[in-house]
Amino acid sequence: MTAATVEEAVAILEDAPIDLIALDYRMPECSGLDAIARFRKLRPDAVIVMITGFGDIPLTVAAMREGADTLLTKPVDADRLLEEALACKERSQGKQEPPPSSQPGAPKSYRLDDLERETIEAALSNAGGVVATAAKMLGIDRRTLQRKMRRSQ
Repeated sequence: MTAATVEEAVAILEDAPIDLIALDYRMPECSGLDAIARFRKLRPDAVIVMITGFGDIPLTVAAMREGADTLLTKPVDADRLLEEALACKERSQGKQEPPPSSQPGAPKSYRLDDLERETIEAALSNAGGVVATAAKMLGIDRRTLQRKMRRSQ
């Protein structure tokens, strides 16, 4: 089933047993972030996958806080979406298999720890290895960055 707006999706979720909800960050009338909490309330056991062309850490954190199970960056084909949804369902049921996104050559899915580590590495690289400069680029205190670097080793 598909819906063009959040209101159409809510109507569908109220009537149909849906177990996978895929939504875009940019939607007509409201953002996907605003819709996640409504969808989660109607279908607490459904896997919610946010799809976006604007994958970044703040968006990922916000989506997870609102109740999304994962965030995928565009382009995403149907097979990839279903693989990720299945992996999310298995993780929520206690099966700890590596997600499809960890397979070589697979499109990226976002995990907060991995995103944080990759972002820190990129900032350090862009800053020429200078921690203070990288911290400024990231908008955090130098000591906080050093703590995060020790934790990710």
